[in-house]
Amino acid sequence: MNRIRACLYLSVFVIMGLSDAVVPILPELSDEIFVQSTIFSAYFAGALVSMIPFGMLADRYGNARFILLSIVLTITSGLLIFLSTSSHVLVSARFVEGCACGAFFPAAFSMLVKFENRRQCLGEFTFLINVGLALGVVAAAELTHYHLKCGILSFVLLAIPALVLAISLKQDSDEPDIPHAPQRISGIFAILSDARYLQIWVIAFVLFGMTGVLVAYFPSFTDLTQSLMGLALSGVYFGAMATSLIGGRARTTERWLIRAGALITGIGIVATLCHPIGLTIMGAGSGFAMVGLVAGVASLGSDHGMAMGVFNTCTYAGFAALPVFAAGILWYADYATLFGIAGVAVGALALFPLNALAVKQ
Repeated sequence: MNRIRACLYLSVFVIMGLSDAVVPILPELSDEIFVQSTIFSAYFAGALVSMIPFGMLADRYGNARFILLSIVLTITSGLLIFLSTSSHVLVSARFVEGCACGAFFPAAFSMLVKFENRRQCLGEFTFLINVGLALGVVAAAELTHYHLKCGILSFVLLAIPALVLAISLKQDSDEPDIPHAPQRISGIFAILSDARYLQIWVIAFVLFGMTGVLVAYFPSFTDLTQSLMGLALSGVYFGAMATSLIGGRARTTERWLIRAGALITGIGIVATLCHPIGLTIMGAGSGFAMVGLVAGVASLGSDHGMAMGVFNTCTYAGFAALPVFAAGILWYADYATLFGIAGVAVGALALFPLNALAVKQ
């Protein structure tokens, strides 16, 4: 494995692990529900506002600089969370942590799609995203026996070797034909409205947003014990881990990976009405879809940082907006109806033609 992949793989594991390490200790960070939710959501706010700007800047000044910036911001935010008890500092640190995510993903995806075996690299990368998310929760919960924020400190320490690797990466700011700022701004609107991309943005928003709905409301839907609940929810990550590796090596087009992923995710959501194994099926579908979507975006244009910034923004916007929208539906319907609507909506995404991705890359 070369140095670039080693840096990106370790970094994504650390960044995702730290993002979820705060979840098990939220009740201990504040007694107020509003403060807890603000600490949690500040991360997503930081990611949402920074994805597209950092993606544009990565195209202009080089991806390696923004990998380094993301790790510096991750270490800084992690230390602030570990050392501080002030709710204001914690919220600010989580926002900075989200900005680190915004700096990392567009640049990382742009670097990975330049590899000859990019589909395999993206599959491995997605696998490590889910490993980080799963172990972040588990490690943070288990290490509270030693110190409340021991899980936070562990991921901060793991970020140090990632920082060393990032410093050693070759800077790529001399990429040719980088457009000027006005052209880059107009390029965002072109990418957002381009029919080739538009279906991808809709799929990313709806599919991942609806998985967020299931994760958010499944605990209220079921009567499982806390231990079984944790096992069921972890199935989302394990399902995605397996299929991201399979999807990365599958000899098929991005279009079929996306359509199969949407269909399997929809089936998993509906199956959750009968058994928690539906969560694992849902995660498996999202793993296929993630690999297909990222590889598909990469195949459609040269401004990878900008396009990946838009893609990740749509994904995070879905996570942020659709659970809130679902709360409105619950005023008029029960959880079973909500999950049924979500499953049908996601499954219907498989009908999108995605003609621009029809040719095998």
